[in-house]
Amino acid sequence: MAASMTGEQIQAFAYQLEPLAPKGLAPAVEFVAIILGIISVIVVSLRIYVRAGLSGASSRLWGVEDYLAVIGTLPFIPAVVFAVLASRFGVGFHDADLPSQLYLIRASEYQTYWEVLYFISSTIIKCAIGFTCIRLDRRKRVVICMILNMSVMVVVAILALIFVFANCTPLAATWNPALGSCQKKISLQTVSYIVSAIQMLTDWTCAIVPFFIVAGLQMSRRKKVSVIAILGLGIFASIATCIRMPYLKYYDTAKYPTEIAYHLGVISITSNLECSLGIIGSSLPPLRKLFKFYYGSSHDGNYKITGESGDALGSAGPGIKLGSLSGNDRTYHASAKRGTSRAGAREHETDDDDSSSRKGIIRKTDIHVSTSTFHV
Repeated sequence: MAASMTGEQIQAFAYQLEPLAPKGLAPAVEFVAIILGIISVIVVSLRIYVRAGLSGASSRLWGVEDYLAVIGTLPFIPAVVFAVLASRFGVGFHDADLPSQLYLIRASEYQTYWEVLYFISSTIIKCAIGFTCIRLDRRKRVVICMILNMSVMVVVAILALIFVFANCTPLAATWNPALGSCQKKISLQTVSYIVSAIQMLTDWTCAIVPFFIVAGLQMSRRKKVSVIAILGLGIFASIATCIRMPYLKYYDTAKYPTEIAYHLGVISITSNLECSLGIIGSSLPPLRKLFKFYYGSSHDGNYKITGESGDALGSAGPGIKLGSLSGNDRTYHASAKRGTSRAGAREHETDDDDSSSRKGIIRKTDIHVSTSTFHV
C-alpha cells in the first residue's frame, strides 16, 4: 500500500500510529536511557552545588570545564526523551514484532533527533574533560595534546552535523525517502565509521592522559586510586564505542534490509552509555570535596589549630603558635611555621579542585615539638 502513496500520505499514516509496548531490546533502550539520564542530571546538579560554592565544602571554583559540563548535559536530556520515544515506535524491536513497517518512519525520525543531540552532548563533555586535564597539568605537552584532541573532536562534530542536515533534501527524507532525495556519494554508514573511529581515538586520549597526570600529583595513594577509578570511567565509554562499531554496518539498509530497528537499539544503548559515563566521570572528582565535607576523612583529627590572630592553619600568615600541651609527666611545646613555594603543575597537592591547584601553589607547614620531663 505504501508504494502507491505519496510521501506526505505515508507521513500522515505514520503519525497516526499508536505507541507500542516495548519488546525485544526496546525495554533495555528505554531503561538505560532513563536511568543514565537521571543519574547524569543528579551528578551534574551536585557538581554545580559544589563548584558554585553553595555547599559550604569549598569556595566558588567555577571554571571553563564547569560551563562545558553543564552545557554538555543540557542536550543529553532531550536526547533521552527521543531515545524513549524511538523505543516506543520500533527501535529495539525485531521485524516480526512490528505491526507495520510504517513504524520505522517514526522510529527513524526520533532516532535522528536523538543522534544529533547525543553527538553534540558527547563532544562538549569530552571538551570539559580536556579542560579539566589542562587545569590539573599545565605542562606544554599535556596542553598541546588536549587542545589538539578537542580541536579534532569539534571539527569532526561540525562536519558530521553538516552531513546529517545536508545529506537529504528535505531533512525529513532522512526517515521518509518518499518525501525527497538523498545524495549517494557519501553514505551514512561511511560517515558513521569515520566518526566512531575518531571518537575511539579521542575517547582513549581523554581516558589515558588523566592517569599520567594523577600519577605525578602529590597526594596519597588512597586518593590517587580513588581519582583514577573515577577517571577510569572514560575507558568504559571507549569500550561502549568499540561495541557499537560492528553495528554501524546496518545503516546500509540496501545491504541489510532486515532487523534494522533491532540494531538501532544496540547503537542507542551503547551511545547513551558512552555519553553518560563521560558526564558522570567528568563530574565525580569535584564531588569528592562534598563527600569529605559531610562525612569527613578517617584520617582527620578533631583539632582546630589557630594562629595568633585567630586564623586557621589554612589561612595566610607567617607562622602559627600551637602553644603547650601537658600530659602525665611531660609537657609538649609545639610551634608551626608555614612556607609558601611556587611549584610546577606536577607538584600540586590536589584534593580535587581547590584554588591552590589553579595557582600552582603548595603550602608547607613545619611543626616542631619539644618535650621536657618532670621527675617528682
